Amino acid sequence: MLKVGLTGGIATGKSTVSQQLEAAGFPVLDADQVARAVVEPGSPLLDKIQAAFGSEMVVDGHLERKKLGQKVFADKADLDQLNAIMQPAISQRMRAEIEAYQEKGTPVLILDVPLLFERGYQESNLVDWVVVVSASPTIERQRLEARNGLSGQEADQRIKAQLPLSGKVAQADWVINNDGDLATLKQSVATLIQHLKEVSP
Repeated sequence: MLKVGLTGGIATGKSTVSQQLEAAGFPVLDADQVARAVVEPGSPLLDKIQAAFGSEMVVDGHLERKKLGQKVFADKADLDQLNAIMQPAISQRMRAEIEAYQEKGTPVLILDVPLLFERGYQESNLVDWVVVVSASPTIERQRLEARNGLSGQEADQRIKAQLPLSGKVAQADWVINNDGDLATLKQSVATLIQHLKEVSP
């Protein structure tokens, strides 16, 4: 099975690329969905998050994502603490899902992982090949502000919490530049899809 890691900067268009790959028939394992699953109501991680960041972070058994995000992205120590709570559970679930796809004989699996490099996926044999979706810093910031309703300062905090996009591009096997419009992006993804079909086992 060819494990293709899909990543990029925040708000560079990675989710749109992921959706197109899935529409083309490639199964997608989304790390953000896994991250949500491990903090569903009743999860033991919710107790750990409350203990670390305050009871107001969980209301009626549900994680207050926006409130928690505002807190941890304003303080690197808080973000590191949240990652220490969350990442082992996410990694364990991701590995189990990958194994399940392998057992089914899936030829190509797309791993949609925003923090792929930050979490060392490329170094621990979780991916074989890496696609990075990039955009210029100005466009990335504008899209993030518009998408999430963030101030310029909040957008900068979230961008700075990730590895610089230039560092991700330097380690990529395939780069999709998304400075243009949606039609241009779709054409770039179509080229990637054709390549994956040619190299798949």
